[in-house]
Amino acid sequence: MMKVKLRIPLFIFALGISVFLSNLVSGAENIAYLVILISLVAVFEKTNLSEKKVNILYGVLIAIAGLAIEFLTEPGDYLQFF
Repeated sequence: MMKVKLRIPLFIFALGISVFLSNLVSGAENIAYLVILISLVAVFEKTNLSEKKVNILYGVLIAIAGLAIEFLTEPGDYLQFF
């Protein structure tokens, strides 16, 4: 089976999680979004989690989970395309 590094799927997952968590902060959503996103990416890099190679299916599932979290948080962003 083909293996991929988790760097891109984890970044997409971090985008979805940071949108969700920044909506929990009232008043400074934009700054909270950037801080959470940068923190998650830094943690993934420091722990070498982004260098781990996994089956491509797991990478796709992680990316889809990030997109699903973002869609559930802000469905209007995706519904404008339809």
